Amino acid sequence: MKSLRSIGGQLLLSAALLVAAIQGAQADIVSAYGKYVDDKGNIALPENFLLEWVHMGSWAVLEGEKASGLHNVYAPRDVVEYYQKNHEFPDGAMMIKEVRGARGSTHTTGEAFWAQDVAVWFIMVKDTQNRFPDNALWGEGWGWAMYEGKDRTKQVASDYKSDCLGCHVPVQDADWTYVYGYPVLGDEVSKFAPKAEVTPAKAEEKAMADSGIDEAVLKQGEKVFRRCKACHSLEAGKHRTGPSLAGLFGRKAGGAEGYKYSQAMLDSDVVWNAETLDAHLLDVPNFIPGNKMGKVFPAGVKKAEDRKAVIEFLKTQ
Repeated sequence: MKSLRSIGGQLLLSAALLVAAIQGAQADIVSAYGKYVDDKGNIALPENFLLEWVHMGSWAVLEGEKASGLHNVYAPRDVVEYYQKNHEFPDGAMMIKEVRGARGSTHTTGEAFWAQDVAVWFIMVKDTQNRFPDNALWGEGWGWAMYEGKDRTKQVASDYKSDCLGCHVPVQDADWTYVYGYPVLGDEVSKFAPKAEVTPAKAEEKAMADSGIDEAVLKQGEKVFRRCKACHSLEAGKHRTGPSLAGLFGRKAGGAEGYKYSQAMLDSDVVWNAETLDAHLLDVPNFIPGNKMGKVFPAGVKKAEDRKAVIEFLKTQ
């Protein structure tokens, strides 16, 4: 018969192996590496994340008064639980934003919108070890990927700086993530939420007086410009993902000093005025083919009245 010491040792070993197995399983869920990221840094789109992961939060993107898209964000449960305890994402954390078109109609509760077909999936994978320094889709502590709804097997992003980063500029101080939109992460994420912006009354009045444009048009233009300000500042020489728009009118495309333009923009003969800006915002990818903005903001500004308003607003800057 085995001694009690031998039996006890085996029980301890079994318990240790069980704990290790559980921890290993949890690590496998938390970490995308080996499961969804290969040794070259290619990021795959998980098959059943809608059923297996946690829905962290949703966003509605407006085009005028209508919702043009609904953005739903998901992460593995262990990633959420880790953030709740540690207030940061662990190495190997994975998040997916599924962007769907929106359809609206008048209901008894008012104008309502609901999700339609998938337009695109955006994926982020946390990387604290700089695993792929030569891969253009890895940087700022994350891996980035994009899949179009029409083909979930083909990753279409080529450079995270031009294809992905622009939309995350407003939250670069929050590890490039919009955590304040994910209440499941805990109450403390609210500290990252932007504060309400107030335009000084005198400056606003002066801009309107100088422009000679109707006040309502300028206010509408300022509202439309909120879609642009993540990538473009209105301060001369202050560039973001896109160039500063200060002094835009009368400037040649690709002419803002200190900004690294695409070759397509540099080779263009376009000079920015109301007509060329309107054409550009109507069809961003094709007005100057090959420009960076065509990948980051392909939808442009579809409504003619919105384009006119934002152009008039830019004139005052």
